Amino acid sequence: MSSSTLQPAFAAAAGPVLVDEDFRGATVIDGFQAYGSACITGAPTVLATPIGSHPVLGCPAPSPAAPPNGADPDGFLRLTDRLTDQAGAALYDVPIPATQGVEITFEQWQYGSDSLVPADGIAFFLVDGATSLDAPGAFGGSLGYAQKEPGFEVDPPFLPGVEGGYLGIGLDVLGNYFGDWERRGDSCEVRSPSGEAFYAPAPGENMVTVRGPGNGTEGYCFLTATADQLSTTGPWTSTLPGDLHGPAPDLTGADPAQAAALLEPTRRTVTVQISPAPDPQVTVSIDFNDGAGMQQVLDFAAPQPTPPTYKFGFSASTGLFTDVHLIRNVVVQAIDPLAQLGLTKLVDDSKTYASGDVVDYTYEVLNTSAVAITDVAVVDDRIAGVTCEASELAPAGQAGDSTVCHGTYTVTDADAAAGSVTNVATAGGLAGTAPVTSAPVSATIVVGAGAAVPPALPPTGPSALPMLVAGMTALTGGSLLVLRRRR
Repeated sequence: MSSSTLQPAFAAAAGPVLVDEDFRGATVIDGFQAYGSACITGAPTVLATPIGSHPVLGCPAPSPAAPPNGADPDGFLRLTDRLTDQAGAALYDVPIPATQGVEITFEQWQYGSDSLVPADGIAFFLVDGATSLDAPGAFGGSLGYAQKEPGFEVDPPFLPGVEGGYLGIGLDVLGNYFGDWERRGDSCEVRSPSGEAFYAPAPGENMVTVRGPGNGTEGYCFLTATADQLSTTGPWTSTLPGDLHGPAPDLTGADPAQAAALLEPTRRTVTVQISPAPDPQVTVSIDFNDGAGMQQVLDFAAPQPTPPTYKFGFSASTGLFTDVHLIRNVVVQAIDPLAQLGLTKLVDDSKTYASGDVVDYTYEVLNTSAVAITDVAVVDDRIAGVTCEASELAPAGQAGDSTVCHGTYTVTDADAAAGSVTNVATAGGLAGTAPVTSAPVSATIVVGAGAAVPPALPPTGPSALPMLVAGMTALTGGSLLVLRRRR
C-alpha cells in the first residue's frame, strides 16, 4: 500500500559498507558494467564503446544540457543525454548479501527536457544474485526493468525484462511505469490499477512505482506506488511531497566544478532499505533537496522468497521526449553486522608443556555467508605466521567453503613462570570490497615449571624411525634425551 502519512525510516544501517562508488572520477570500482548510453563524465570524451563489451568508459561529447566531460573529480554517471532514443544502464554484477538486510543510497538528477513533457524516468532495481546481470530489461515505460511489447507498432516484438528480476523501483517522472500498457506485468494475477489501457497523459506522473519479481516476458507485477488511491478508477494522484524532476540549469560555458554546483538544486537523494530476513520490509525515502530532509514515501512487504544475495542496476531512457539522467554517490551497506566467517581453533590441551616445546595449532575457517570471500587469513596474537591452505572460500554449502590453517608456537620461560599460555585468533577476508571477520576464538594450554613429562618409551627398531620428531629436545646437564612423538 502507499504511504500518504510519512513515517520514520528504519534505524541507520550498522553493518559493513558493501559498495561505495561516487562516480565522480575517471574510473569506477570493479563489478560495474555499462550498457547502451551509460558512461562517466569524469573520464575523457570517447567516440564509441567497443562492440560486445561493457566497460564503464567516458561519454561522447555532451549536449549543452549535460555536464562537461573530463570532469574528474566532479563527474557523474550519465545514463542519458538530452537526446532522443537513448537507453543506458549501469549494472553491478557482483552478489551482495541479503539476509542481514541492505540499505542503498544514491543521488539522482532528472532534468532538461526540451519539450513540455519529460522523459520516462530512472529505475533502481534488484535481481537475484545467482543470475548473471549482463543486460537490463526493456526501456521506455518499462524503465529498463520490466518486459514490453511496444505499442503503435505492427507485429511488435515482445521484449523481456531483466533476468532474475526481484524488485524494480521506478522514479517515474512521465508515469507509464505505473500502468500495464505494452503488456507490462503480463501473466500477473494482480494488475496495475490503471490496467492495460493507454493513457495520455500517463497515469502515474511523478510517482515512485514498484514492480516485483519477473523473468523473461512474465511477471514484473505491479506492487505499489505513491498514489493517493489504488482502485481501478482513476485519476491516480501522486502523494510525493516534492518533484522527482528538477530545474534545468544553464550549463553553457561551465567547467566541471561550476556545472556540479549549478546542478545542486536538481539533486534528489534516494534511500531504499530492505530489512533483514525472514520477513523483510521495504521502505523508500527521498530527500527532495528542499530543506525538509529525508522523507519516507513507501513502506511495503518485500516479495517472497527473498534471495540470499542481490545484484543491482540503474537504468533510464529517452524517446520522443528527452531528459538528462545522472547518478552519483552510490553506497550499499548491510543493515545488520555480517557474521560471515566461522573459526575453529584446535590444540592438544590434554598435556602439560614445558619451556622450549613447540605447540601445533590447527584452525578451520568456514564461510557461513552466501557470497564468496577472498583474501582469507588468520591472525593469532601469539603466532606470527599462520598459513592457510586456501585464500578464497566459496559461498556456504558449496565445495571449497572452508579451509584449514596451521601455526606453531614455542613455549618460553615466561610462559612456564605464568603456568599457562592463552592466545586469541580471528579470521578475516573480503566480501567484494567489504572486510569481514570472525568472532575471536581463544585457546589455553598448561605450562609446567620444569621439563615436559616424557611419554612412554617409544618402540625400537627401524619401524620406529618415522614416528620420531626431527626436532628433538635435548635436556642439558644430564644424559637424558627425550624423544617426542608428533601428535
